[in-house]
Amino acid sequence: MGKKEIQVTFETITPLWTGDINGKCTEIKPASIIGSLRFWFEVICFFSGICNKKDFRNGRFEKEVDREKFKICLKNKDITFESKIECLLKQNIPLPSTIFGTTNWKSLIEIKSIKYLEDYCFGNRLKLPYVIGLKKNSEEESLIFEIEKEWIKKINSYKGKNFKDRLKEAKKEWSFFFFFNPYFYGKFEIKFQIEEKILGPIFYPLLTFMDRYGFWGGKWNIGYGRLNVKEIKINYNSLYNWSKEEFTFKEINNKYENKKFEDFIKSDTSNFDNLIQKKNNIQIFNTNNLSNSFIEIIKELIRTKAQERAKFRSNTEERHKIFGKTDNSKNIPYVPQGSKILPFIYKENGQLKGGLLSIAGLLNLEGGNNG
Repeated sequence: MGKKEIQVTFETITPLWTGDINGKCTEIKPASIIGSLRFWFEVICFFSGICNKKDFRNGRFEKEVDREKFKICLKNKDITFESKIECLLKQNIPLPSTIFGTTNWKSLIEIKSIKYLEDYCFGNRLKLPYVIGLKKNSEEESLIFEIEKEWIKKINSYKGKNFKDRLKEAKKEWSFFFFFNPYFYGKFEIKFQIEEKILGPIFYPLLTFMDRYGFWGGKWNIGYGRLNVKEIKINYNSLYNWSKEEFTFKEINNKYENKKFEDFIKSDTSNFDNLIQKKNNIQIFNTNNLSNSFIEIIKELIRTKAQERAKFRSNTEERHKIFGKTDNSKNIPYVPQGSKILPFIYKENGQLKGGLLSIAGLLNLEGGNNG
């Protein structure tokens, strides 16, 4: 197997946050970028029928490669990409583990370097508020505002336990959405090392998906992590026809079926209710709001989402499954945790637009750990 160096230039649509153990974002972490690619590839594989419950273990589609069985399988074979994939399939290794690695098998996609470009910033370039709040259980459900003036003044003199107690008390009346900074904003370049045989079948379609629909890094629930692919180069030469809307899985192995984006993405411009259905596809609800202000769009999307969440007050467990929760969720055993309804911000003709993207169908994996 041989790897090619692919140079990809990204530009932020919304803030990119890849935090460290101290909750700070002072660099773009390669592990976070690869983790995002893997997560969304797993989502695609699940909604495409490439993976199912029996492949789902410990919160991901993963299985350890038996090294000895793998060696025996390759014995008396030419050591090629195809023969190795064949031997992995004989062990029923899920495709995400084949592409992104597992125990005893190395990832076919790696990051060589990350370089920040031009006028980039680790800070608060968009001048986002520290936190915004939404009134609970009130006719003012739609009220949303920046908190510094009204809430922070009341508690910012408290430290430690006192601060946590006041915050806990305040949460009885308000839902708070914290905007983490510093975050990255601007352009950057990643040099990927990628197995050549998966470039066309997997990597370019995955990159196209991420450009149009995916999220990178963390803090997706506040709209962070949307990136635009600006340029791709191979051997310093620009590649102009990289965008692909079909995963040609058959090129990896005939066991799989090829899947176009339309096979697992459904767009509905008028009906929010479709987002909360546990359908086996990604659902997109476009609000068609236009603005060049990230904070104004995210306020509207948070408000819309909160109003729908309020309809589930009588069903706490279902509300937490679909819309997420802020405290410990160990009583809900399946992963990924967090909201399945994400604020989806994108650019169209140079203008920011907003909507909501649903992966509620992942809830069909409930109990999948036992498969």
